[in-house]
Amino acid sequence: MDLQSILTVLAAGIPISAAVMLWTSSGTIAERHHSHHDTYVIAGTLTWSLVFAMIFMGALGLLLGWLCEMSVFKVDPDVVLGFFDAFLVVSFLYWLLLRRYKVITYDDRLEVTPFFGRTVEIPYARISAMEWTPSILLQNSRNVRVFVGHRRRALLWGALDLDQILIRIDRFDVLDNLSS
Repeated sequence: MDLQSILTVLAAGIPISAAVMLWTSSGTIAERHHSHHDTYVIAGTLTWSLVFAMIFMGALGLLLGWLCEMSVFKVDPDVVLGFFDAFLVVSFLYWLLLRRYKVITYDDRLEVTPFFGRTVEIPYARISAMEWTPSILLQNSRNVRVFVGHRRRALLWGALDLDQILIRIDRFDVLDNLSS
């Protein structure tokens, strides 16, 4: 299989894979309340937008690659497909990370599945501090860092419903009011 075939398969396969994965999990709700816990995940509009961008860029990459192959443009089709594939790979990895992030609140503890690493369980009684921090990825948004002792144990990302999560934690005595 030559390089152009591999790049073409990537340009078509990544958006199709993401679309199928999104379609099979379309029942996911960003905030789900149960009798004994609440689950918070990234909103579907953000993840759907990323998949839509991947579909659009994959189709555009295939079209421009084909036009380059037909000598409409005097550019190597491998370069064009490589550019679009790079975008698709980065977007797909970012999308997978966003899908992984999850916060579950129980009556007495919090579970955070971060972008990287294993799930962290934090009993509310052991939380020593919580502080507001600016969000790098979301404009006009803030995150909350959760500390146990002097060690940061979790980051509650601003894309979630932080108000509901903080109400469930009910530890406003340790919330840093100076940076809010």
